[in-house]
Amino acid sequence: MFYYAIIKEKTVDRVVVADSPLDSDWICVNDIDPRPGPGWIYENDVFSPPSIPPPLPNVVTKTAFRFRLTDAEYIGILSAAKTDVEVQAWVETFNMVTQVNLDDPRTATGLEMMVTKGLLTEERKTKILTAPVEDTERP
Repeated sequence: MFYYAIIKEKTVDRVVVADSPLDSDWICVNDIDPRPGPGWIYENDVFSPPSIPPPLPNVVTKTAFRFRLTDAEYIGILSAAKTDVEVQAWVETFNMVTQVNLDDPRTATGLEMMVTKGLLTEERKTKILTAPVEDTERP
């Protein structure tokens, strides 16, 4: 028994097991390590793995970031901004941006300030910054 990659438009469509090739688009891959699989590229008699897209950045819309906070947390921050200039500065900066980079040290610093002022817990800060970014949160 042999493993054959079935090639469609320079790409491995699937790999099958057979005694012999049934078509000229079937290429034996028994001796190739790692063995090509669906999505691999076949060009000039050479197999190459599919390109892996780079990971998407941890950036969310301003609305998505706001809803990473509970209503009570958000209201607490807005209330504190009325009497605390540091919190007010954070709120004003937040109002200027259109998206929030969760990996930006300034984002973490701002949330850390909220922790030191008792407006967020350390656990909530970590969850806000590290929860996976959903497709609906992306700009």
